Amino acid sequence: MENHYKQISSLIYDFTKPPGTSIDGDLAFYKSQLLPIEGKVLEAGVGNGRLYIPLLKYKVDIVGIDKSQEMINICQKNLEKENLLGKLICQDLENYIELNTYEYIIVPNASFNLLESRNKAIKVLKNFYQSLKEKGTLIIDLIMPIEFKAGSNHEFSHNINGQKIVVKNLSKEINWIEQYTVNQIEYYINEQLKESQEFKLSWYGCEEFCNILNSVGFNDGVFIVNYGNKTNLNVKTITFIFKKY
Repeated sequence: MENHYKQISSLIYDFTKPPGTSIDGDLAFYKSQLLPIEGKVLEAGVGNGRLYIPLLKYKVDIVGIDKSQEMINICQKNLEKENLLGKLICQDLENYIELNTYEYIIVPNASFNLLESRNKAIKVLKNFYQSLKEKGTLIIDLIMPIEFKAGSNHEFSHNINGQKIVVKNLSKEINWIEQYTVNQIEYYINEQLKESQEFKLSWYGCEEFCNILNSVGFNDGVFIVNYGNKTNLNVKTITFIFKKY
């Protein structure tokens, strides 16, 4: 199984989460982390530019990468709407290394969970390590499957560009041993199935992920729960901030 945002799923994402949308306070968090720094930043899993475009507006020297050409195309259009210039790369993170280039690499809001296996995740982390400058910082958000219930169905409808698009989302499987969930998502236009895909999200224990980062070479790490929002008692997002030494 390979996770990939296709044409309709990318369109839905952009419609429901346009650039500037904050999810659980992540935009304010990343502004607080990145605005004081100088040097280049890489956003891995840039998507439609939800965070990338507002960060560009704040003069962050940021590059965006995503393996979905459909998402990159939407991000480029969103840049043009804002009269902004930005560097976008369409490439799988498993194959991307830019030696000693970035002061920060950020992987916001579950993009890392979309890496389909631990072997791939470790390969990507090793690439990040090589791409960071000495004393560079890696920030990764991981989400937890706190609301996943196998067998549950959700249906949503959206009117986009004069078309009614119905999204049917089945929570298909949760594997507690290998630590992943699978959702089957179908997209209907005029009651006809137009696109279907499965998304596999891997998740990690907090200590487990810290140990993985240490094994790659990252150190001096901390983690933050729910972007520091103490009013949210459910642990949904854990953000890991580690250094390259």
